[in-house]
Amino acid sequence: MEKLQIAKALKNTRNKANMTCKEVAAIIGNSEKTVSAWENALGQPDIGTLLKLCEIYKVSGVDEMLGHRPDENLLNALRQEEKDLINLYRELTINSKQIVMSVAQLELNHVHSVRQGEIPIRILQRTKEQVDADVKKNLKHRADSEKLLKVFNQSAAAGYGNYIDDDSFEMLAVPCIPQGTEFGIRISGDSMKPEINHGDIVFVTRQSSVDVGDIGIFIYDGDAYCKQLVYKDNAYFLHSLNNRYSDIPILGDSIFSVGKVLDSYHEED
Repeated sequence: MEKLQIAKALKNTRNKANMTCKEVAAIIGNSEKTVSAWENALGQPDIGTLLKLCEIYKVSGVDEMLGHRPDENLLNALRQEEKDLINLYRELTINSKQIVMSVAQLELNHVHSVRQGEIPIRILQRTKEQVDADVKKNLKHRADSEKLLKVFNQSAAAGYGNYIDDDSFEMLAVPCIPQGTEFGIRISGDSMKPEINHGDIVFVTRQSSVDVGDIGIFIYDGDAYCKQLVYKDNAYFLHSLNNRYSDIPILGDSIFSVGKVLDSYHEED
């Protein structure tokens, strides 16, 4: 769905609820400018905020708010167990849904390995209790040996801007994830050297604002940057640690914080 269509849908739903941007912002804890920016295609709320907006506007879900209509032929083609699974998934919290997707991806990778002949298949007669015990043991083993991180496929630029697509991501196994991390973003460019290098994954905790001196991910004029927020000469700038790059002055209100960078990781480490 295009950004302009999403923006129009958000505005129409708010108007139907007879609410102002200021009223909505006060409830969800964002600024009025941020809510207005969503409705003018200058940014987009994350999925957690979308769900909050559904509650505020008293709509059944994101599909209804964005004007999506279910395909009846597709629904009729689903088996009952698939429908039950969808209904269960819809009852989960956002964090629980991410866990389910992570486990499902691990299992899918295992299935692909089996199909490619990398893992032998053994057929055994086992009771339900034995199967459940094996599943629990397998999940614990994977939880101990692999920490999965949601990493966006489109990078934020440490140099030049690059838009982040919230719908495009993968779950990667990372050995050590800092506490508070919500997702990872790949970095392209070298403007944050020596602390953050090209190709690194930065660990991000979602924050609507970042303190001066902190490194964060920012959306500025529709592009994503990994920069340090600085204040000098009575103005704010996006600062590069690499002195080969000039600071970017923040002009107007078209800047939004995605979150604070907690640390970085290089996949070859």
